[in-house]
Amino acid sequence: MHYLKLIRFHNLIAMALIQYLIRYSLVIPVYGKSAVLSDLYFALLVYSIVLIAAGGYVINDYFDIKVDARNKEVLIGRKIKRRKALILHLLLTVSGVGIGIYLAYNIRSVLLGAILIFSAYTLWLYSLKLKRKFLIGNLTIALLSAIFIFSIPTIELMQKTTHDTQLIVLLLIYGLFGFISSWMHEIIKDLKGYNGDKEFKIQTLATVWGIPKTKEFLKWLSMLLASMVITVAVYKFTHEIYPLSFAALFLVGPLYLMNIWIYKAKAGYEYSRIANLHKLIIFAGIISLCFFV
Repeated sequence: MHYLKLIRFHNLIAMALIQYLIRYSLVIPVYGKSAVLSDLYFALLVYSIVLIAAGGYVINDYFDIKVDARNKEVLIGRKIKRRKALILHLLLTVSGVGIGIYLAYNIRSVLLGAILIFSAYTLWLYSLKLKRKFLIGNLTIALLSAIFIFSIPTIELMQKTTHDTQLIVLLLIYGLFGFISSWMHEIIKDLKGYNGDKEFKIQTLATVWGIPKTKEFLKWLSMLLASMVITVAVYKFTHEIYPLSFAALFLVGPLYLMNIWIYKAKAGYEYSRIANLHKLIIFAGIISLCFFV
C-alpha cells in the first residue's frame, strides 16, 4: 500500500483513463480504428508514459524528504527505505523510456522518443532543483501535464495528410484544461505546505507572494477554467440537456464552491479538502470526454 501511495496510483489510473477516452471519444470516431495505432502499440505507449510519471513521483519524494517531514507526509525514509525508493525510480523510468524507444523505433517516430526522454529528464530536474524556483516549478509540471494530454493523440495523427480542425481544437482545449488544472493543483499544494516551504526557503507562489495574493491568483485561474467549460458546453452542446447539466453540476458548480473554500481556508485540513474537491473536478473533466462520442 505504501508503494502505491508513493507512485500516486490513483493519478496514474486517471492518466491512462484520459488517453483511452480521448482515443475512443475523439480520435477514432473521426479517423476510424484502422487509421490509428494498434491496440497493442497504444497500450504500450500509455504504459510507457505512466511508468515515467510514476518514476517522477518517486524521485520527487526522494529529494523532498525534509520538507515532507516538516509537513508530516513522509513515506521515504520512514516507511520505505531511501535505497529502495531510488532503485524503484530507476526501474520505472528506465522501463518507461525503454518501452517508449522500442515503440518509437517500430512506428518510425523520432518525436515520440524525444518527448519521452525530455519528460523523464525534466521530471528528474524538477525534483532536483526546478521545484524550488519561483513559478518555474509549477509551470514545469503544468506544461508536462499539457504535453501528456496532447502528445499521444499527436503521435497517432502525425502520419495523416489531412486533419480535422474541430478535433485539433478540442485536443488543444483539453490540453489547456490539463495545464490550468495542474497549475491549480500545484498552487493548492503550495498553500497546504506553506510552513515547510518557508522554513526550507523554497520559492513558491505562497512564500513569495504571500497567502492572500496566492489565493486571489488561484481564484482567477478557477474562474478562467469555469469560463472555458461554459464556452465549450454552450457552443458544442447548445440544446443537449445532459452535457449542459453535467458541466453545471460537476464542473462549474464545484469550481464556484472551491472559490468559497479558498477564500475561507486557513488551516491545513481546509486546503486538503480543497485539494480533494479539485481532484473531483479534474476527474469530471476527464469523464466529460464521454459526451463527445
